[in-house]
Amino acid sequence: MALHNDVFKQQIWDFFCGDLESCLCVSAIKQQSKAECCFKGGLNFTSALVIFSVIELASGWYKGKEPTTETVAEFLNEYFSEYYSYFKDKNFSKNFYDVFRNGLSHQWSPKASGVAMDFSTDWFIQKVTYGSEEILMLNIPIFFKWTKLALKKFESDLDLKQALRDSFEKRYKVIVDSDYKEMRILRDMLKKLETQQGKS
Repeated sequence: MALHNDVFKQQIWDFFCGDLESCLCVSAIKQQSKAECCFKGGLNFTSALVIFSVIELASGWYKGKEPTTETVAEFLNEYFSEYYSYFKDKNFSKNFYDVFRNGLSHQWSPKASGVAMDFSTDWFIQKVTYGSEEILMLNIPIFFKWTKLALKKFESDLDLKQALRDSFEKRYKVIVDSDYKEMRILRDMLKKLETQQGKS
């Protein structure tokens, strides 16, 4: 198996999909429970942020460089527009990313919007009235379904296209090297602080 297949097997199909399936399972149990449930939250925000994190990661692999709003918009256009045609519009894709991903990442809430776990229908974005304002809701089950399909297509493209594999491998190496560098800095700081504390 090629490097990208090994990475996808672990990071995408095991870590990502396993965690998201668990989030959806918890949400479904909570919704179906008639009595008070041991699960306090529905994991809506958590699920959305994890999906955006993986899309961001994949967009960096796709372009062979650090992900940005631009790379995410290009990835959404290439791999999600089949399911939601508005992603063909780069400005829409950038604003979608800003409202939902950046809102959740920096404010723990989408920007004046919401996240739903509606298992009954396949809507993606819906307008709902909240007070005097019409806001947007993002539905996680269909978003997760499309993300899995998009990532499957991306992995298939990596199987077939050497240039795409080169981009993937270039970005993957930078991530691994950077991760170990940052971890070693933190590890050395921890050792230093532990030594200082032991002397005091």
